[in-house]
Amino acid sequence: MSIPTSEDLIQTARDMAPAMAERATRCEELGQLPDDTYEDFRQAGFYRIVQPKAFGGYEMDLMTLFDVSKEIARGGCASSAWVLSILAIHNYYLGFFDPKAQQDIWGEDDNNQTCTPFNPSGTVTKVAGGIEVKGGRWAFASGCDHSAFALIGVLIDHQDGNPPEFCQCVVPRGEYNIDQDSWNVAGLRGSGSKDLTVDEIFVPQHRIFSLSKVTQGYAPGREINTGTLYKQSFFPPSINSLVAPACGAALHALDTFEEKMKSRTLVFGAGDQIEKVPSLIRLVEAESEIDMAEMLIKRDSLELMKLASRGETASQQLLARTLHSNAYGSDVFTRAVDRLFDASGGGALQNDHPMQRAWRDVHTINNHGGLNFDTTAELYGKVRMGLPSGSALLG
Repeated sequence: MSIPTSEDLIQTARDMAPAMAERATRCEELGQLPDDTYEDFRQAGFYRIVQPKAFGGYEMDLMTLFDVSKEIARGGCASSAWVLSILAIHNYYLGFFDPKAQQDIWGEDDNNQTCTPFNPSGTVTKVAGGIEVKGGRWAFASGCDHSAFALIGVLIDHQDGNPPEFCQCVVPRGEYNIDQDSWNVAGLRGSGSKDLTVDEIFVPQHRIFSLSKVTQGYAPGREINTGTLYKQSFFPPSINSLVAPACGAALHALDTFEEKMKSRTLVFGAGDQIEKVPSLIRLVEAESEIDMAEMLIKRDSLELMKLASRGETASQQLLARTLHSNAYGSDVFTRAVDRLFDASGGGALQNDHPMQRAWRDVHTINNHGGLNFDTTAELYGKVRMGLPSGSALLG
């Protein structure tokens, strides 16, 4: 298999972005990624960027995925970029799972994708060879309509006096249901982040991955995935996949504002907007904010990759800073779009106006639990000051 370069993939995304923009309204109306967009991404190899080479992936760095997703969102459809990012990053997570689970997912078709509602749910009973899960509802399964498997979260109580073990279970498409009416939201309307439900299923032991133990270095997939990508920690390096669509949406808002500013005349005789100092200041300040936030995010990601390439373990402080840098970056992208939206006039309120869509989408991304500013700031502050963090995210 010929593996494209990072530059090739990023340029392909850049070339593809206008088509995504043309489909943005349809994507939102469908409430999910259009089939032709999913297929375009598949043929371009985007889902393989951080998929293990052992199962047909390119096993590149996470910054390639960031830039590809950013370019798709910059074209005008953050929903499409979000699904791309989410489905692709799950292939990074799967590289840490039991090799038998990876074989179950990709053995017959290495194009299979997985959705991942992390929140634990359902009633779990330990049985011979695995667990039984009854009932439960798992929210925010982005890209579920194009996924062959789901990674549902569960809590397994071992009756040993310790807290229940937080795990993800690999469940085939036929064993869960998609609530098609559960995604009715203001932003990222086209991401199809719907709820999943199950009646009663059996999950074999090899399809159960411990999120509790991975923070302690337990990752059975590293037996076969020995490259630099999988020498990193499980969660903190990957969080930039959530914020990449926000970066692209902010850049789209910036591009839109700049272009419309050239010909927009303000009402009540105020004159041409391009001649107004406040508008010029908003333009360049938003650009500076977006550039700064992107550089901050990439600084930490590149540092983590350098450490992994040298076989060194990232410090708790760097991992905590990485989580916070991404959350802070998401906050900055949102503020930059707010700054531009406020100066775009009543026309920006039209449902088909690109500024309005970018504004909705960045606010939706910024509300994601993994990008919570307060939580990540508290965590980073505690680690910096040598206080117990109590976090399971830093392994």
